[in-house]
Amino acid sequence: MMISEYSDVLARLGLDALALAALVYGLFLPRHRRMDLVVVYALCNVGLFLALVVIARGEVSMGVGFGLFAVLSIVRLRSEPFSNRELAYFFVAIVVALVCALDLGSLALTGSLAAFALLATWAIDHPRLCAPSTRARVTLERVFAGEDALRRGLEERLGARVLDVTVLEVDYVRETTIVDVRYGQPAPEPEEARNVAVA
Repeated sequence: MMISEYSDVLARLGLDALALAALVYGLFLPRHRRMDLVVVYALCNVGLFLALVVIARGEVSMGVGFGLFAVLSIVRLRSEPFSNRELAYFFVAIVVALVCALDLGSLALTGSLAAFALLATWAIDHPRLCAPSTRARVTLERVFAGEDALRRGLEERLGARVLDVTVLEVDYVRETTIVDVRYGQPAPEPEEARNVAVA
């Protein structure tokens, strides 16, 4: 691959990164607050970009690209359930295998693309950027007047900040509300409270 081809790939990669950032951080995350799906979208984007660079550079058909998604579908259907994030890692692992297996004419290029996939995965799913969250189905013995009251009630009960809540069912006869909630890690107990509990 010539220097001009390297710079062309890097320019396209930069353009892709800007478009992806605008999509996930500018549109999706502010509206839906699903950082776990941001990781999935970003890792699949990186994987697909690298796969297409390799397919375009190597002497392979586009059928290989479709085959990648077919493998993902089979794994999703035939194995134990993967979380979205685990499936994204699986996709990156397949793409790294593709990058390393095909002859791109330069071992340095192969190593650079594989290293980029690993570095991007490390950065995209870094704990400081992507705080872990928990998803649960919760039944509350109360009917709430509005979403703000529901969020406050859940935050009190869970001891954590509610990231997203979807009301699944409201029963006015039994006065129960069933919700699907995603919340951050529970807040750590204050030091004094832990000392009192131990004593």
